[in-house]
Amino acid sequence: MKMERTWRRRNYFIKKELQGRYIFSFFILVMAGSFLFTLIFSILSADTLTMVYNDHTLKFGKTPVVLLKEILRAHWIFIVAGGVIVALVAMFLTHRFAGPLFRFEQSLQKMIKGNFDFEIRLRSTDEAKETAHMFNDFINTLSSQLREMRDLSDQIDDRLADAHSSVTDAGAGVELNRAIALNKKIRNILGNFKLKNDV
Repeated sequence: MKMERTWRRRNYFIKKELQGRYIFSFFILVMAGSFLFTLIFSILSADTLTMVYNDHTLKFGKTPVVLLKEILRAHWIFIVAGGVIVALVAMFLTHRFAGPLFRFEQSLQKMIKGNFDFEIRLRSTDEAKETAHMFNDFINTLSSQLREMRDLSDQIDDRLADAHSSVTDAGAGVELNRAIALNKKIRNILGNFKLKNDV
């Protein structure tokens, strides 16, 4: 059986809603921090004057006002670029936990459909590797227990068949037939699961 290399992800925007919220939060946090720094600097420098020489003109003004005008006039491109950089960094950081979350959701969908023949693999830079390890342990344990239940059901079926062939009482034969039918239902349910190392 060919193993699919599902742990390699090239799409960095996997969980759009979740990552979008975090990217927006990072952006707002950085902007709020910048604004707070500017505000504190303005309060501390409120009683000072600043001289600016621009286009052969010498201008005087209160430091906070002059700095704000200069930032908005000449450095808006840096503000926009800084916002874009913050958004990109936030996207890469959120990808480290959004990717594993997406992988866990896919794995749960497989398990809901009865497929336990897989292993969750995360990249070395991803978060939640311990959770992935626990998921894999759970999958292995459940596969082992379901396989054991299959074997026990097969043994019960053999015993019921032996008992049915040796029974002469009609009432007991009917009860054995019901037990055989019930065990067959159990075997059908267990047969719907795809387990690890199934042949």
